[in-house]
Amino acid sequence: MQVLVGMIGPMRNQTKATPREPVRIVAKRSRKRSVALKLTVIARQLRVTFDQSAEQSGLTRAQWTLIATVARNPGATQRIIAEALEVREITAGRLVDRLCKEGYLRRQENPSNRRAYCVYLTRAAQPLLDKLDELAKIHEAAIFAGFEARDVEQLDAYLDVIARNLSRIRTVRAVAK
Repeated sequence: MQVLVGMIGPMRNQTKATPREPVRIVAKRSRKRSVALKLTVIARQLRVTFDQSAEQSGLTRAQWTLIATVARNPGATQRIIAEALEVREITAGRLVDRLCKEGYLRRQENPSNRRAYCVYLTRAAQPLLDKLDELAKIHEAAIFAGFEARDVEQLDAYLDVIARNLSRIRTVRAVAK
């Protein structure tokens, strides 16, 4: 149970001020809500920590996420990339343009859709992927220090269940629209 302490003062339209009194507001918080909030905080901390490591290596978040996305999805279109990065297509397009100019990506005509292009990594991206892989290994070692292999497997299984539940929620909401 979480206890919030606040102060009550005069209401906006009240002409005479009354002394402020401390008020205890009790907000019940379930274990599930605590875990959900903790997951949100941890996800943000994971992103920020890795971003800081990547930036120290000279990579921006936009660069490393786009390169990693294309490495996992060779031939992806800007639409697929935008969905993976959770940005608008125009934003993904600008990122792709920049990395194409820097020589890390290349566009190729999509044989099934003349209006779309497939995006691929170039050989120049390999050193960046190697650097990202090394950073990820260091990051993972620090994050999972004290975990046994079976602990990581169990955590992974729990997170898979949560991901499926969230996917169902999104599907239901999409159908309801």
